[in-house]
Amino acid sequence: MKILVAGGAGFVGSHLVDKLVQQGHKVDVVDDLSNGKLENLQSVMPKIRFHKLDVSQPFAEQFSKDSFDVIYYLPCFPRSQSFENPKRDVEVNVIGMVNALEIARKHKSKVIFSSNSGIYDTSKIPIDEKTVDDPKTPYDLDKLQAESFMKLYGEVYGVDFVIFRFATVYGPRQSLSPTWKPVVLEFIAELMKGQRPTIYWDGDQTRDFIYVADLVDALVLALDKKATGETMILGSGKETSINQLFQTVSRILGVNVEPVREPKKLGDIRRMRYDCRKAERILGWKARTTLEEGIKRIIAADKERLLR
Repeated sequence: MKILVAGGAGFVGSHLVDKLVQQGHKVDVVDDLSNGKLENLQSVMPKIRFHKLDVSQPFAEQFSKDSFDVIYYLPCFPRSQSFENPKRDVEVNVIGMVNALEIARKHKSKVIFSSNSGIYDTSKIPIDEKTVDDPKTPYDLDKLQAESFMKLYGEVYGVDFVIFRFATVYGPRQSLSPTWKPVVLEFIAELMKGQRPTIYWDGDQTRDFIYVADLVDALVLALDKKATGETMILGSGKETSINQLFQTVSRILGVNVEPVREPKKLGDIRRMRYDCRKAERILGWKARTTLEEGIKRIIAADKERLLR
């Protein structure tokens, strides 16, 4: 297939591009490199076409002579920053999606979207696709709006789509910066350096951690037509507290330090565990990587980068 991956130089996107190239697809990548990095695509760069573009600006003309079978939309503005800059969140998560849908409309492309499981009401678990929506941050609200645009384009223009709501994704290549702090990577990096990681709230809040390679397997399976029009959650189905995560990373690294304790973050979620049987039923997909195994893979793959 001929495939466009928006956000393809990022964490999840670059792993997806690797898999698509490995399977023999022709891939174009769009990324503004604000969070993504060209080094993430180093191994496949000779086999893809890369376009440095801001998805919040109309980019259909860039591909006026191209025709794509599928468009993956993976760009996102960090959930943790969405209260600080809601305008940019709208630009990336909503306007960017509309720009991608315009390409899909013209080329009759299928769109596969990376949405967010935090949209759901998390007061009762496990959470499945029938759980009501209750967005708690601008990020969640904008992801939900992007989903609505996809459904509208499906109804009005016949654009095929699949929506995936991701649990907490982790794995090699994930970005870590003062403004982007995914908890698994942050704990690994700081403990490797002998520093004290920060745990917000009481640490008993839980997450459903999904390893990036398992997630990508589902994204690729969605190329199949039978997935069209569906919304599916991708998670491990396991509930892990932040305190348990800290203890697991500490044990694997052989480090014994006390974390710094800070108050709850705005918009934080108390519990997270997902029922992913819909993805298993439709795609034949199931998460297979344990949290401990995933942490060990990050340490093996990213040790030098994390120690810089």
